[in-house]
Amino acid sequence: MAPGGGAKGPFSLDNEEAYARWRDVKLAGFPKTAADLVVEVKDSSAPSAFELDAIRDRVRRCNMAVYAVPVLADVEDSKDQVCALGRCFGLHHLDKNPYADEDAITPLHVAAGAQRLEAGRKMYIPYTSRPINWHTDGYYNTPARRIRAMILHCVRPAGTAGGQNALFDPEMVYLLMRERDPEMVAALCADEAMTIPGNDVDTDVNRGDVTGPVFSLNRKDGSLYMRYTARKRNIVWAKDAASQKAVAFMEEILTDGGPGEPYIFRHTMKPGEGLICNNVLHTRTGFEDGAQDDLNRMMLRARYIERIEGTASLI
Repeated sequence: MAPGGGAKGPFSLDNEEAYARWRDVKLAGFPKTAADLVVEVKDSSAPSAFELDAIRDRVRRCNMAVYAVPVLADVEDSKDQVCALGRCFGLHHLDKNPYADEDAITPLHVAAGAQRLEAGRKMYIPYTSRPINWHTDGYYNTPARRIRAMILHCVRPAGTAGGQNALFDPEMVYLLMRERDPEMVAALCADEAMTIPGNDVDTDVNRGDVTGPVFSLNRKDGSLYMRYTARKRNIVWAKDAASQKAVAFMEEILTDGGPGEPYIFRHTMKPGEGLICNNVLHTRTGFEDGAQDDLNRMMLRARYIERIEGTASLI
């Protein structure tokens, strides 16, 4: 369902009253700093009701929270932490990409080695130390495999420097764009707004073209979903004037010092910290690992089909 196409809530372009009410509440309750996102969880196997509510509160306000759980050095134990925490928020169905482990969780580190998984991972930027530009996860997935939630858990940060994430709530993108020109929002709701050409280079992926809107709504709860990438190559945007204007404004929003700057969080995760979110826009700076294996950055990424339970719009 497109936000401009029959929705009755605040994301309907035909419902200015509901939108204005939602906008005012959104801006008033939006966290001020990345530190405001952090919630300490003392026992990741049995979070307290207070801890769970604190995480949900942050996700309701900005679609993300950063948890801090006891540090576990073992990767498999850390995976158990991630899955247990996800289940507390109704996250049960993981999306398994070709380079995830058998349990569908993806270890993000600088790929090395000749075995099939590691050799394939080397082709993709997340498995290098290079910076990653703005995107939502799974923007190339078909509608049946939309990534509505994600956990990104830090086992080890980079041993030398870098690896900072910038984080941006998609609802704030929608708000800023609607305030500037609702026609841009309407253009990005179109079914032909953005096309990601198929991947015929990697036989393990072998994906066809994926075309769809940037903004759409979850029929179940009316929540906003966004698929986006700032990449310049291997992407086709609709050619009409409103779409091109919207793409240019997206770039302006996400530029350092641009209209989105007051709402962007920047955070370098420590061991035991993790981002839990409704698939927010994010980046990663480049990083430099240390000389030893225990100084190499290791993040765990769990992508979910479900949205985080109990975090629908504030209005």
